[in-house]
Amino acid sequence: MRKINYKLVSLFIFIVALTVMAQYISIPLIFGVTLSFAPILYLASIRLFGVRFALLLVSVMSGITYFTGMDNGFVFYSIIEVLLIGSLYVTKRKDLFTWSFAYSLLIFLVYSLIVLFFSDLLPHSRVLTDFLVVQSVTEILFAALVADIICDYLPLIPKLKRYFGHQHRLYFGQVISHLLIFSAVLPLLIIILVNTKQMESDLYQLYQEEHQQLSEQIQYKIDEMDSGEIQSYQLDAVTEKARIKEVFDQFIGQSNKRIFILDQNNQLWVDANQLTVDTNIEYFTTGFVKEIHNDGFIWLPVRTPSIFDWSQGYYIGEMKFLNKSTFLVIPTNGKVLELTRDLIDYLLFALFVLFVALFFGMLVNRILSNSLTRLTQMTSDLPEKMQRQDNFYWRDTSIFEFSKLGLNIEKVANRLQSMFIEVRKKNDLLTARTDQLMESEAKLYQLAHFDTLTDLPNRHSFHTDLTECLDREVREERFAIIFIDLDKFKQVNDTLGHSGGDLLLQVFAKRLIEFQQTMPVIFYRLAGDEFVGIVELSRNEEVNQLCDELLTIIQQPLLVNRKEILLSASIGLSFYPDHGNTIDQLLHHADTLMYEEKKLHHNTLKTAKEADN
Repeated sequence: MRKINYKLVSLFIFIVALTVMAQYISIPLIFGVTLSFAPILYLASIRLFGVRFALLLVSVMSGITYFTGMDNGFVFYSIIEVLLIGSLYVTKRKDLFTWSFAYSLLIFLVYSLIVLFFSDLLPHSRVLTDFLVVQSVTEILFAALVADIICDYLPLIPKLKRYFGHQHRLYFGQVISHLLIFSAVLPLLIIILVNTKQMESDLYQLYQEEHQQLSEQIQYKIDEMDSGEIQSYQLDAVTEKARIKEVFDQFIGQSNKRIFILDQNNQLWVDANQLTVDTNIEYFTTGFVKEIHNDGFIWLPVRTPSIFDWSQGYYIGEMKFLNKSTFLVIPTNGKVLELTRDLIDYLLFALFVLFVALFFGMLVNRILSNSLTRLTQMTSDLPEKMQRQDNFYWRDTSIFEFSKLGLNIEKVANRLQSMFIEVRKKNDLLTARTDQLMESEAKLYQLAHFDTLTDLPNRHSFHTDLTECLDREVREERFAIIFIDLDKFKQVNDTLGHSGGDLLLQVFAKRLIEFQQTMPVIFYRLAGDEFVGIVELSRNEEVNQLCDELLTIIQQPLLVNRKEILLSASIGLSFYPDHGNTIDQLLHHADTLMYEEKKLHHNTLKTAKEADN
């Protein structure tokens, strides 16, 4: 069983309620014709939620409005409208207005064919059907235009972005064209609405003036009647009836007005200028009325009349002729047709203004978009273009401000490019000098902290590191100092020369470096054949074992100038803090022990061959 999407159901219910509200607060135009906001929601739903959603919405809404009496059967026409426009939009994309325009052309084509070949199918005046077609096309085009704009801008509202999956950006020219269209069309629509209200008000005023004129004519007749004529009138004399009818006939003339006079029993007493046999006094006992002034109303055949019902209506003005009720009856058909023709002209002019505004809006959009696109292409990837040293060229445009801006950008970009080239050259030179300086600093550091012959840390490094150790050993943890001096090193220089002595020291230093890689000790060269080490061990046994292993390494044969030499060394130890708290104290103690050890080594330098013998 498919899982119900409650979020979508809630959204649909909300939009249905919103559509009912839009239908309910529709703007009345004239003669039962209204401008509804509901088609805007129908079309917007196509773009925002899909055709199926929109079809379900318009079907539910059509049923609600029809069965609640909010609209007539023409409301089901919206289903065909949404189906065709939605199908075109889904298959071809583009925008709603384009396919609404195509749909409008289809309506005009079908209507023209009906008028040409099946005119008998049109039950009413061509003027009314022409008006309904033009009004329907105008409404759908404006609804599509507003729906497109809503769908363009609604997803851009920060609080509504999460409800829309796809979010797009607008072009500057598109925004300007929307403003141009609305600034041209919206005032015109307001003018049409105001004019229709004025036309309706003028129509009611005309009927009221007719009522006033007849009332004055009746009063004038009463004033000139003598007592005998009044008595004859009240007694329903035939001669007086003829005189009254003659007066009314003169008042009516060649128009389609009609005047009824009823006696005390509400029976027809005088009927001036009877138009048709169907419109007798009983004809007006059914139907509905719309009051337009005191003692005057519009009679209509149904409660919610369409424009066709208005064309079948009558104005009825009531007054008193002495003791009898008098009614002025004027068919509304003539005025309805006259005002409908004017409305057709208004709507056609509105459509003309709409398409003119659209044309200029598209033109402005194209000009602005092309100009801004050129600016965008020129300024996009600006750092990369400058790095590649591309030439900047501005294709001129017809808009003065954009033309000046493009030329200025071209000048600035080319100038910046030349500046970047100069800066790059200076940066390269600065980088080279910086590398030289860093290399010099590295060499100075090496000279300041390492022995040039053995690559071991020198005396300065030893004093620095030992000072740090002493500062770090406030916790009273022990460590040791090893003082190493090679035995009979002077004989090496005498036997092998100074170059041989230097070579021996280098080989010896390599052994120390290899040894410290596996042991917790760091060796330093103090001077000549004197070396010192800092041992990160606290127990005497561990330090003594490390010294024994070091002596074993030292006493291994050395190969110097193709001669194997057996070397020995004297080692002195001192512990912190047992033998001192300063560098001098620790070094002096280790040095003293080393010299005592050296006194025990009286053997001379031997080669490996001599040692074997």
